[in-house]
Amino acid sequence: MVGTCFYYDTFPKGQHLWVVLAPSVDEPNSFICVNLETKRDNSDPTCIVRQGEHPNLPKPESAVLYVFARDLPLRLISRLQTEQRIPKMSDALLLKIQTAALTDDSKLKIKFKKAIQKYLGISS
Repeated sequence: MVGTCFYYDTFPKGQHLWVVLAPSVDEPNSFICVNLETKRDNSDPTCIVRQGEHPNLPKPESAVLYVFARDLPLRLISRLQTEQRIPKMSDALLLKIQTAALTDDSKLKIKFKKAIQKYLGISS
């Protein structure tokens, strides 16, 4: 499930590409997910993904929005992935997004950082 990508409605502008980063520690049968959007002047610079790093990112650069990360249920992710059939993130890109999430600059909630650390086998 980790590395799975899907489109999910995100306020206020609709669908964004989301990626599964790790199993949730707090919510059984849920996973920590983050979304990406077109990089803008005020975007979070913690992790920038360039065009070509994933086939569903057509803009020259996209920013990972750690501040909007959330636990999403396995059932929802599975349904969206089955319907949409979006390729998974490559291992290298997934690791780039996961490790950037753990930096001091990341706006990811502490509980999500701990879950990613646990998944990656990194002691806190």
